[in-house]
Parts: sequence; structure tokens; C-alpha cells
Amino acid sequence: MNEGKIREKIDRGTKAEVLLRNELLQEAFDYLESEFISAWKQSSVQDTQARERLYLLCQNLSALQDYIKNVVEDGKLAKATLQGLKTNKKF
Repeated sequence: MNEGKIREKIDRGTKAEVLLRNELLQEAFDYLESEFISAWKQSSVQDTQARERLYLLCQNLSALQDYIKNVVEDGKLAKATLQGLKTNKKF
């Protein structure tokens, strides 16, 4: 991987970390999860289709959060890689 792509991953990781620290975004994640679970609990026994939809919404929300966390981790790994490359160039 070239230095430009490494720096791009670092930048994406930094931006993703800002998103994870954003209070409004975290509030939105918490609110949506709470609403989905509440709707699931209030659904009738016969309404399996609604429960399946709510389950998928919860899964998608979790997948989105996991994706952002993975971008942060990729950025951290890229930063370590770049530091390693710089260290190797010194020797």
C-alpha cells in the first residue's frame, strides 16, 4: 500500500472517530434502537412480519455502528503502518 492510500485511511479513521464522538449521532443511534425495541415489544403476536422488519432495522443500525468503528480501527492501523514505514526509512 502506498503512502497516499495509507494517509487516506488515516483521514477516514479520524473522520469516523469524530462521528463516534458526536453526541447528536450517538443520541440518534440510541433513540432509534430504543424505538425499534419498543415497537417490537408492542407488536402483536400475529404480526411476525413487523417483528422481522424491526429485527432487520436493529441489525442494520448495529451494522452501521460497526462499520464506523471498523473505519476507526483501520485508521489506527494505517497510522501505525505509516509510523513503521517512517521508522524503517530512517534506518
